[in-house]
Amino acid sequence: DAGNRLRFQLELEFVQCLANPNYLNFLAQRGYFKDKAFVNYLKYLLYWKEPEYAKYLKYPQCLHMLELLQYEHFRKELVNAQCAKFIDEQQILHWQHYSRKRMRLQQALAEQQQQNNTSG
Repeated sequence: DAGNRLRFQLELEFVQCLANPNYLNFLAQRGYFKDKAFVNYLKYLLYWKEPEYAKYLKYPQCLHMLELLQYEHFRKELVNAQCAKFIDEQQILHWQHYSRKRMRLQQALAEQQQQNNTSG
């Protein structure tokens, strides 16, 4: 059904936007996190953590942010631009570490396959 498909797409896009700490800061500064209906909507969106939905996410860190947004203290802290900047920096550090680690694993796998080919 077209209505359900559109809703799925809109919710997918919105949930992924939650991975952006600057967007979270924007929402906090405009008072969205003080709106009970909006906070309830964030709780509703937790269904994205289920594997049949999570597989569509390109930015899985959005699920961690969605989880943190369930806590009032976290929502209040996001008003502070320094908080958003800190989260942004931590995400960059994580990605850099992940990329280097993944590259080392891929190199090790390639070397192992090469050894298997020469010995086999």
